[in-house]
Amino acid sequence: MKRRKWKKSEVIIAILLDLLGVVAIVALSSILLEYMGGSTVYNDLEKYVILPDEQADLPVEGESVDYAQAGQDEKSDGASGPKVVHYGRCPQVDLASLRVLNNDVVGWIYGPGTKINYPIVQGEDNSFYLTHMFDGKENKCGSIFMDSLNNADFSNTNSILHGHHMKNGSMFASLAQYESQEYYDSHPVLWLVTSEKSYLVEVFTGFVTDTDSDVWQIEFAAKEDYKSWLDSMKKNSMFACDVMPGAEDQILTLATCSYKYDDARFVVMGILREADQ
Repeated sequence: MKRRKWKKSEVIIAILLDLLGVVAIVALSSILLEYMGGSTVYNDLEKYVILPDEQADLPVEGESVDYAQAGQDEKSDGASGPKVVHYGRCPQVDLASLRVLNNDVVGWIYGPGTKINYPIVQGEDNSFYLTHMFDGKENKCGSIFMDSLNNADFSNTNSILHGHHMKNGSMFASLAQYESQEYYDSHPVLWLVTSEKSYLVEVFTGFVTDTDSDVWQIEFAAKEDYKSWLDSMKKNSMFACDVMPGAEDQILTLATCSYKYDDARFVVMGILREADQ
């Protein structure tokens, strides 16, 4: 049986396909290594945090509960059974020890029932921590970082946190799920811990915007301007809720990339309610 003789063009194509396969494997391996590196660094930092036992915090069936005090709510969802609302309690964070590791630490952000459980850092600009982790190593996971224009003590009217939308669900990828009413209903709050205070972040809006919108304004000339801005932020929301901030409230904005269009961002905003440490 005669062996088929390959044409020169076919040999070249076969070689190119093999090379493309090798490049794809190398690229995928590189991405996986970066994901693993990021997970290792941030998982190691969780030893500085004591998270509340969310299941232990659930009220007993039939018990009358003040949710603002008790933390979690369990609602009946008809035939589908109990529906858990991830409300939780404030985590305990050893920020002093974290600051020894990195003096740029300004707080910790935690989302009950989500993967959001990270230290917050602030650099001299918004570039470094976009591509560097908490330990200073370069990695596409980056860090959860506070906008460089904000005061590190969260004293601005609008404090802004940035984080990547990682495809493995880490960092701020969970934010994009707030486009769903069901997701908001189950995750209406986050927790923010700083050296001076702890806050319940009462979420009131979530939507897609762009890098040139007025979402990024951190201070306002007058309370009337701020209230008008809050009303417009609320109107943009992709979910409905009864929470509405007033002109006396400070808010936290969490932002991540959106894939809806070029330079799109998904933002989630919440009122900062001071809580017990």
